[in-house]
Amino acid sequence: MKLTNEGRRLVIFMALGDGYVNRKGFLSIRHSESQKDYLEWKMKILRKNGIMTTEPYYVSNNGYGAYEMRTKSYKFIRLYRRILYGKSKNIANRKILNKLTPLGLAIWYMDDGGLAQKKRNGKVHANDLILNTMLSKEDNQIIIDYFKEVWNIQFTQVKNRGKYRLRCGTREARKFIEIVKPYVEQVESMSHKINIKE
Repeated sequence: MKLTNEGRRLVIFMALGDGYVNRKGFLSIRHSESQKDYLEWKMKILRKNGIMTTEPYYVSNNGYGAYEMRTKSYKFIRLYRRILYGKSKNIANRKILNKLTPLGLAIWYMDDGGLAQKKRNGKVHANDLILNTMLSKEDNQIIIDYFKEVWNIQFTQVKNRGKYRLRCGTREARKFIEIVKPYVEQVESMSHKINIKE
């Protein structure tokens, strides 16, 4: 199948989260055994858009067990590596963020996000939606501005292990989930990430 523009974007979407772009020009992705269905879902949409991949294969993952796959090596993926990686991976790049579609947001969220419920007297009274960017305050602000300007979603940031991650409360979380839900609900192991309660 011919490589599509969506296929090129999918590589970016998957590299934002759990994917790793190798110097040789391939994208590798690894997920836990319980998320094998998510890896297979990624494989299918990559192949549908002309990105050739291996079948998922088992890796020991330091004794925890996981499945991994790799794409074929492509010149454009080597270019993406130069854009994404400096001293370390940094996704606070407005040119990259501007390429995100609802599908891209969904993949990023399934890779690096989650929902947490706040309880009072045993009942849920609020939700926190988290994106584990783990960046500096300044870099996170670029992403916060992006979400506000492009999607009208207001994130804040909270400190975690010396870095900062993004969070929003119930009202903004509902707006975010409305965007990503059509894709997240396709992956059974990720369905809990759209199960907002209150």
